Amino acid sequence: MTRARLRPTIALVLMALCAHAAAEPATVQQPRAFGHVLGDLVTQQVLLDSGTPHNELAAMPSTGRVNAWLERRPPSLRTDADGRRWLVLDYQVMNSPRALTVTTTPPLQLRLASGKTLDVAQSPLSIGPLAPVAAADAQRLAGLQPDRLLAAESTAPLQRALIMWSALAFAVIVAWLGWWLWRNRRDARRLPFAKAWARFGREDDTTLDANPEAWRGLHRALDEAAGRVVLSGSVTDLAQKAPHLRELQPQLEQFFQRSSDRFFSDVPVASPFSLRDLYRALYRAEKRHHR
Repeated sequence: MTRARLRPTIALVLMALCAHAAAEPATVQQPRAFGHVLGDLVTQQVLLDSGTPHNELAAMPSTGRVNAWLERRPPSLRTDADGRRWLVLDYQVMNSPRALTVTTTPPLQLRLASGKTLDVAQSPLSIGPLAPVAAADAQRLAGLQPDRLLAAESTAPLQRALIMWSALAFAVIVAWLGWWLWRNRRDARRLPFAKAWARFGREDDTTLDANPEAWRGLHRALDEAAGRVVLSGSVTDLAQKAPHLRELQPQLEQFFQRSSDRFFSDVPVASPFSLRDLYRALYRAEKRHHR
């Protein structure tokens, strides 16, 4: 070999020796060396220089399969209680051997931004099978296992709870209905417009308009509501004393006019007037007011 051909080879060897000489052994917390099976996650932690910035690594180690048994997960950095920075490397067991097997975490060289290189040594790991070979090859494990039969649970507690809650709901509905009926009956005996509606509200418009007692009954209900005799000129006073009747003041004034024409005048009524609608409106206004 000529001297010209030897020079590149010698330069490469010298560069490799310099790089190896510059690498320093890293302080590593190695994972447990035994007792691993398929799916386990083993963690390796490498101490970095604590005085350098957070991006002390020139590049993070790559992820993916590193051998037939291990896969490197995405690495991360953590800071311990003393302020030291650690590189956390997680390896997951991706294969299950048929017998106990020994492998190692891969060796690494980590280049820091400061130019220093850390040499991470490999660490042995033993990986065991999920089941013994004899058991795995046994005929009883060759196929699917039969479904496990479960005893039927008793539904008696659920039935008792359903009956109890149904009875309670029925009792609440009955109590509410009874209270509603009692309140309506009480109002029909106590409130003036409720009493008048209970007496005349079942009649139709024609029958009610032709019944003089219906007209007199509404006069008596207005007198009882006001606590005095209400005349056509005192409808405004009634509306001020009973604000819930204020919106019905035009209908009340029209009622007094129609009542006066009916009992004290022979002039026929020109425009229609529904006495039943006024009865109902007064009853509803009174009911809303006393809720």
